[in-house]
Amino acid sequence: MQRLLFLILAQLLTTGTCDTNPGPEHAEKREGNSLGHWSYEDQDWSKGYELCKGESQSPINIDIRKTTLNKNLPIITLEGYNLPETESLTLSNNGHTVKLSLPDSMSISSGFSQKYVAAQLHFHWGSGTIPGSEHTVDGTQYSAEMHVVHYAAKYGSLKDAAEETDGLAVLAVLFQVGPQDNENYDHIFGKLQDIAEEGNSVHIPGFDITTLLPRQLHRFFRYSGSLTTPPCFQTVTWTIFNDTIQISQAQLNQLETSLKTGDHMMDSNYRHVQPLNGRTVFASFSAMASSRRMVPKVDSAESGGDDKSDSESGESHVYSNSSVDGNHVTLGETLAIIFGILFGCTALAFVIYVMKQRKRQRSNTERGQKVIYKPAATMEA
Repeated sequence: MQRLLFLILAQLLTTGTCDTNPGPEHAEKREGNSLGHWSYEDQDWSKGYELCKGESQSPINIDIRKTTLNKNLPIITLEGYNLPETESLTLSNNGHTVKLSLPDSMSISSGFSQKYVAAQLHFHWGSGTIPGSEHTVDGTQYSAEMHVVHYAAKYGSLKDAAEETDGLAVLAVLFQVGPQDNENYDHIFGKLQDIAEEGNSVHIPGFDITTLLPRQLHRFFRYSGSLTTPPCFQTVTWTIFNDTIQISQAQLNQLETSLKTGDHMMDSNYRHVQPLNGRTVFASFSAMASSRRMVPKVDSAESGGDDKSDSESGESHVYSNSSVDGNHVTLGETLAIIFGILFGCTALAFVIYVMKQRKRQRSNTERGQKVIYKPAATMEA
């Protein structure tokens, strides 16, 4: 019996990290053993997976005002993400999500205390008007979410790293609906119809995976958590980027309506938010977490074109450090105010000086030039 359980667990791990469905090729075993079968409809997974009721489960709600600023969090550096077209990637429907395999030449070279190697990326989404991100921010659930899964290089494989305390690192991106298609995602969304049935897979050429991520990788939230699917190992260091990525409504519809799991449409494949249980959520950016606020995306037409670059890249800044709606100001804002006052005083003093000089010159002109009388000199014999 112990050997059977071990084999089932090993199979679960070989198919993904945050998504660990064993796949249709093991459907008979899955249906005959409750430990291998789980669904998003019934998320009481602890019946078959004890760790799913642990104290450090994911996803969570990120309460911005309760995050802890940590400017010492190192900047994330990615290596090998710009894949050549000759690199063949497998895009598959495993019955729980769409998953893109990633080569071990991709890694997070800095940003953590050790190197993490890429394994796969996958998505979570909702249904119709129901959003489907797993993590929420201040109670807001976003349209969808992408996870890029990495394992600690020192463990050699995803399977071996998954049960280690520092074994996994996942980069998470939240999605919002924007006014136009995000062409960076055509590599994936354009192939969803080809993998509509559970168990289907296609090969796609490599591309620059960094185009799927926000440009500002130094702005993120971080906490310790778990896989968001069974077996719910509590071995994940989560990084949720501050900036969202925009996709069009049509692209979101593709995610929600293209794939099947068994005889049903695959949708709402997200786990519900789990209790924080006293864990600390760190923020890598800005002075005061309490001064951050949500900022809606502004179309470039309304902003006079200033937001063009962000709109073209599909990137949206979700949080700012403005204190418009609060009583807190950042150090940068305080310095800006001080320098503004000093500049204003200096400019005012200069204007007053100039006005006085002009007034003095005008007064002299009106009264005429003063004449000093000097008697003519005489020469006497």
